[in-house]
Amino acid sequence: MASRLRSTRAAALRRYDVRMFSNSLGLGALMAIAGLGVMAPVAGCGGDGAVTSTGPGGGGGGGAGGGGETCGNAVVDGDEACDDGNDVSGDGCEADCSYSCDNKNPDTGDTKCDDGDPCNGAETCGDDHACAPGVNEEDGSSCGDSKICISGACLDDICGDGFVSQAEECDDTNMVDGDGCDSCKFSCASEDPTRDCSNLDPCVATTCDDATHTCGNPVSEGDVCAMAAACVNGACSPIVCGDGVMHPGEACDDGNVVDGDGCQADCTLPPAGVCGDGVREADEQCDDSNTTNLDGCDSTCKFEQVQRATWLKMQFATEAPFCAANRLGSAISAAAQGQLQTSLDTGVQNGSINIMLKTLGLGDLSGASDPAIEIGVLGGAPVLPMGAMYDGTADLDWWYTVNPLSIDANRDPLDKLTGFISASTLTAGPGKLSIGINFAGIPAALAMSNARLTASIGSASTPLASAGTPPGHLASENLDPALQSFASMGQPDDLGAGKLCGNVSATSLDQVPVPPDLAAGGMIACDQDYTTQNSLLDVMVGGCTVFGFVNVITASQPDESDPDAPVAGAGAPYTLTTNAMTKAVTGCRDAGNQTVDLNTCLNAAAYSAFFKFATGRVIAK
Repeated sequence: MASRLRSTRAAALRRYDVRMFSNSLGLGALMAIAGLGVMAPVAGCGGDGAVTSTGPGGGGGGGAGGGGETCGNAVVDGDEACDDGNDVSGDGCEADCSYSCDNKNPDTGDTKCDDGDPCNGAETCGDDHACAPGVNEEDGSSCGDSKICISGACLDDICGDGFVSQAEECDDTNMVDGDGCDSCKFSCASEDPTRDCSNLDPCVATTCDDATHTCGNPVSEGDVCAMAAACVNGACSPIVCGDGVMHPGEACDDGNVVDGDGCQADCTLPPAGVCGDGVREADEQCDDSNTTNLDGCDSTCKFEQVQRATWLKMQFATEAPFCAANRLGSAISAAAQGQLQTSLDTGVQNGSINIMLKTLGLGDLSGASDPAIEIGVLGGAPVLPMGAMYDGTADLDWWYTVNPLSIDANRDPLDKLTGFISASTLTAGPGKLSIGINFAGIPAALAMSNARLTASIGSASTPLASAGTPPGHLASENLDPALQSFASMGQPDDLGAGKLCGNVSATSLDQVPVPPDLAAGGMIACDQDYTTQNSLLDVMVGGCTVFGFVNVITASQPDESDPDAPVAGAGAPYTLTTNAMTKAVTGCRDAGNQTVDLNTCLNAAAYSAFFKFATGRVIAK
């Protein structure tokens, strides 16, 4: 049977060769060859390339030893590079008995194996002449413009594929918002004012957790969330007396606004004692036998919560969003910043700089929560008995007399900012205030418009008791021994400090004499030859250089205006001009570049400013 199969195959091959030969030579030539019995070579027949007769009488088998050279017979014959007995490609030996790859020639080695896919690794030609696959690139690796490798394939980079590309901040494989990754952008970021969670209802969230990029830390149910508002059912809602719900700041709420039924119409308890009789009664926190304010016990027999700045730093840059502008501080170069700050530090410590804040209408002495308060700004000076060991940076419950220019006839502060306390953080303003500081040894009262402040509130403590000298409260005040109040605000460091921002009027700067060190003959006299007749405003507008090249104060124009002051001409921005001889500010132009009245201009024009602070509890006298 095997012999017949071989003979049949040989006959078929001869017929195939004849047809191929006829195609090459033409029909006439084929007939001539057939008639003459010419011996024609037949490719693939014969063991050594011998010829086989194609004419009459010619044998079909090639005689003894003339077996066929056949690819696929598992025998390497003739010109075959290999023969693995199959027609499978890619296994080292192809169907035409050539190597799948061969490292003898670079073009037929690794280069031939390379499939052009950058994500499945580099293919190599092995010693078995088969192409070995490479190692897949790490998922998420770039493989072209807007393309990444995924499972060894180069695919389009799309949001939701689970891999973070250069154009993405995150990719959590879903399109759910609020889970930390929204459309491949972080749900929130504390350094981005547009998504730092501050625009949300504070009863839902107030801050961004940069670890999870989710908004959190909501104000608790019932606590203050804004001015005269508290969290009710997860929403910041106005506090309404008479709604039957006890809100922060209310002593009672019986669901009506009627006096005489145990809860007054303003949600306070009816008076139960007489303030000022020297006897502390049930609803009184103190009673010092008078109804005078600013003596430790106020006119309603309530404890007076007064704080004084024990740490004050002028800022020379900005901190958005709370303090986004600072024209005054940014004008002062590094060459002068150290000297200026030293004068502030010294003034705070020796008691020549006293910025005091009285909290009016405070219902929660712990400072945790209060929907509506006022912050009154006071000036004053420490009481220094003979031999007193005073340190203005550590003056808890020290006595301070109040500057009469900072209070009214009822001894209440003239300058007040409305505000509130939420989650032990005070927020107040905007409004007007005046603070007394020291510019390089020169006292300065800075009148500020659009003033705003914020500070964290420290822990509460029992006020100190006095034996007759500071610090502490006198026994005659009859202070409730169980009373505690917050002892500090802000932290004495850059990150935890309170912030005070506002716009300092040009008029107040014009009333501050130039620091002696900057005037002619001073230690660092300006090249501009200022005299003691010049003001700090003159220096701000004209600038100050030393030795012709060292910049001390950059010449700067006002960048803000007081919204409550009369407008000069077409209004801000105002441009101040100086006299070439005296260096004093003598003129002003409005936004339309028209000359306007100087005094009106100076009252309206202002320089943005920024301070950081920390405070401690003191006693006003």
